[in-house]
Amino acid sequence: MENFIKEGKSGFDFALVSSSSKVVNANRLQVHVLAYNLFNWFRRLALAAGMRKQRIDTIRLKLLKIAAKVVKSARNKYFKLCSSCPYKKEFYETLEHIRNLHPQLE
Repeated sequence: MENFIKEGKSGFDFALVSSSSKVVNANRLQVHVLAYNLFNWFRRLALAAGMRKQRIDTIRLKLLKIAAKVVKSARNKYFKLCSSCPYKKEFYETLEHIRNLHPQLE
């Protein structure tokens, strides 16, 4: 449980209290907890098995903080990563998992 709390504090700023109003701080915490829960949903459904145990900081570094170019052709859109990107495999594997998600709407 301590690791979950530490990830919430470092990755989602659970400890951030920017106002003297309790209502504002409570609403801010609810938004941060919603972001944490959405991230856990993303982690469970879209990430590769080897990345599911990693912390939010590591996943941000590997998937979000990379230089990419979106190239649009007549029918498709492509991500072009730089040739020296060390996390190219993880990025494309996560994209493939997202493509294979089939949401069930009720």
